[in-house]
Amino acid sequence: MTGEIILAENKGVLDADGFSTSRISPHRFTGRDVLSAEFEKVFSKVWLLACPVADVARPGDAFPIMIGKEPVVVVHGDDGAIRAFYNVCQHRGRQIVTERRNIRSLYCWFHGFEWNLDGSLRNIPDKESFQGYTDEKDVALPPIRCQVWQNLVWINLDPNAGSLEEFLGEAGRQLAGYGLDTYNFVGEQIVEWDCNWKIAADAFQEGYHGPVTHPQLQFYLEDAEDMPIDLYGLHSRGLYHMGAPCSRLPEEQRRKAQPGLKAMAAAAGVDADADEYEGRLDDMRLAMQRGMRAKLTEAGYDVAALSDDQMTDDFHYFIFPNITINTFAERFSIFRYMPHADDPGRATFWVQQFERPAEPGMTVERPKTVHGRGLDYKFENEVYNQDARNVPWLQKGVNSKGFKGMLFNRQERRLRHFYDSLDQYLAAED
Repeated sequence: MTGEIILAENKGVLDADGFSTSRISPHRFTGRDVLSAEFEKVFSKVWLLACPVADVARPGDAFPIMIGKEPVVVVHGDDGAIRAFYNVCQHRGRQIVTERRNIRSLYCWFHGFEWNLDGSLRNIPDKESFQGYTDEKDVALPPIRCQVWQNLVWINLDPNAGSLEEFLGEAGRQLAGYGLDTYNFVGEQIVEWDCNWKIAADAFQEGYHGPVTHPQLQFYLEDAEDMPIDLYGLHSRGLYHMGAPCSRLPEEQRRKAQPGLKAMAAAAGVDADADEYEGRLDDMRLAMQRGMRAKLTEAGYDVAALSDDQMTDDFHYFIFPNITINTFAERFSIFRYMPHADDPGRATFWVQQFERPAEPGMTVERPKTVHGRGLDYKFENEVYNQDARNVPWLQKGVNSKGFKGMLFNRQERRLRHFYDSLDQYLAAED
């Protein structure tokens, strides 16, 4: 069924950018067969973010994560190496590590099988009872490819996949220019949403919904239809120009800074109420860029490789298949859209925030994880709440017999690119 959907969608008229104008089938968001194929052909084949290094900062730190129905554990070894393993006892299959914690060994609390932090066998109680058992390697924990990049731990369930650097490509090279490893992990929210994981991901890959869903952003963010968009292999980037009112606003609303813009200016050391900026807020944006560069340089950060626009703007990356990274000069955030293991109508919206410390090298305690459920959970950032209010209604809509499928315009071409990227994997031969 999945392959038939792909073939049907690939037929149709191409637009000026070479993308199909056909609809995206509703079955992609409701079919258990599609979800199963996505786990089998996408999530088991690509590099996935597991956790920040802060989650496994000390020897013995262990972080469990589920990739669909696959339990994985990331472990900081006694030798300083960070590794990943299938998180299952090789005796009877019990999950070994069930919560983030510091451990001396990988110990199964069912019968007491025990492994060293490098995955090698440490102990089997009453080993002699296993008549004919000879090979300790047979019960070593199966390793999973694992790599640290920019203080983020990535895993890949496919032992034959290419390197992480190759996978991230140009998007990774650009992100590394920020020095993401100089930022501290400062906040985390994990919220269950009643929608397919792709509906969650789609909500953060286009600015077309901005004027209706996030009207307050227009006072300090440009959401005109010609927003710059770049496509990098599987990944993409959108540039949200920030620091001045949107050109869609009438002139009288572009003369003086509103509260959101004032706060942004203050963070860069600029007084938005100064008479010199009335009617000239675009000039204030330039002052904010100079101010932010000076602030970070004085704090000891080398930001020479970052452009002036990177001092104010959201360079908004989508890393296939399920990550958004919003990058700013002094902070960044990661959104993860985690599929439910077997329900295509549910997903987890996993948000993590990072900030540059006042001085390079300063560290903070790992933030407390906050859990939530649907619209009952309220983010401090109202923009997230506004997106959260849309997604369950989208899921209800794609279940309707009256819905033919999703249509994308040119402003939404990152979405078409996303589905084309998915198709590369879904259509691949096993």
